[in-house]
Amino acid sequence: MMEDTAGRTMVRAAMKAPYLERDEEHVLALRWKQDNDQQALHQIAMAHMRLVISMASKFRHYGLPLGDLVQEGHVGLLEAAARFEPEREVRFSTYATWWIRASMQDYILRNWSIVRGGTSSAQKALFFNLRRLRARLANGAEPISNTSLYR
Repeated sequence: MMEDTAGRTMVRAAMKAPYLERDEEHVLALRWKQDNDQQALHQIAMAHMRLVISMASKFRHYGLPLGDLVQEGHVGLLEAAARFEPEREVRFSTYATWWIRASMQDYILRNWSIVRGGTSSAQKALFFNLRRLRARLANGAEPISNTSLYR
């Protein structure tokens, strides 16, 4: 997965971190939000690093280092922790998935090519659906409408 020893160490640490039960996660999130407890934030972040690594591996085909994608995912994870509202009774992983993916996609758009592309939501959707659309056209599918380009 990751070639360097730091990457392997990070993966091992993430795999050793225990999963959090719903109640335990809720208590930690409350401690983080109400008391600014850094230890609670650390426990939440370590428990969800598996999610970050899993999501980063799905973006590895863009030719960027997996370690960089994991780091960007961690930035998204911390952003999710800062914005998370434990009162809503939603699991943190459900909430954080969006922030992690958004952080990784922004990193890919910034670093994938020398030529800077647009970053509007429509342009982002087109960029990330490009491979799927190319494969569909190569298989002789019927022409694609403008609305299906942005799905």
